[in-house]
Amino acid sequence: MELKSLRKYILTFGVVILVLVVTAFISAANLSTALATTIDLISLQEVVQATENIQAALTEERVAIGQYPLTGNDELLTRIDAAQAEYDQSWEVIIKNRGDEQAQVIADIEEVRGEYKSMLDEVIAEYQSDPDENNSAAALRDAINYYLQNVDPKFSDLSEPEMEKLAARVELEKATANRKWIGSRIVLVLSILVGISVVIAVTAAIIFSQKLLQSMTSIIDAANSISRGDLDVPIDVEQGGEIGELAKSIDRMRTSLKAAIERLRR
Repeated sequence: MELKSLRKYILTFGVVILVLVVTAFISAANLSTALATTIDLISLQEVVQATENIQAALTEERVAIGQYPLTGNDELLTRIDAAQAEYDQSWEVIIKNRGDEQAQVIADIEEVRGEYKSMLDEVIAEYQSDPDENNSAAALRDAINYYLQNVDPKFSDLSEPEMEKLAARVELEKATANRKWIGSRIVLVLSILVGISVVIAVTAAIIFSQKLLQSMTSIIDAANSISRGDLDVPIDVEQGGEIGELAKSIDRMRTSLKAAIERLRR
């Protein structure tokens, strides 16, 4: 292999390494984008699920509080407590995911929720004060009206945009999924090709280095023999290019010196 070819080989190897680096960068960028998308979708899903759980808890709460003045069944109080616990747990999820960007909406909901819960507590207290003669029905009616006029609209302001956002994001990901799949296949094929090229390049480098080492060893041995006056050992180098020309030149020098010495002896 000629030295010029060696330079071309080194340049090609450098290009292969550059392509490998670019491929790794693209893969890392795609992975980062996929991770960010996954986190956003998880956050959206958590908020949507939490709002659905809250709506179910509020419904259970209204049903139980509505039946309590009619039946006086204390088990309904347990259902009310369980519904309120479910509400609080789901509300923490919403605060965790939207506490910063929806601060005003969350503050408004907390205000009306606090007022509504106080009205429900008043219904229970009114009934328990005198199960036979009480104003729990009027207090319950006021609480339900307050819910319909204040609590439900506030939750709609929070939940509807989140559901629309989730639906839009899902549609967007569906639209881009095919392009991402094609891109990932291209990166995979490119990575395989680059990997094969690296293996071939390393193998070629090992083979070339061995041949170059053998040729240089032969030239050095021949030069040492000439320096000791041994002009009968030929240089056996089959490699072409500059190394081959160097070996031929030294061998010609050896034969010329041998011929000159023989002429002097005659």
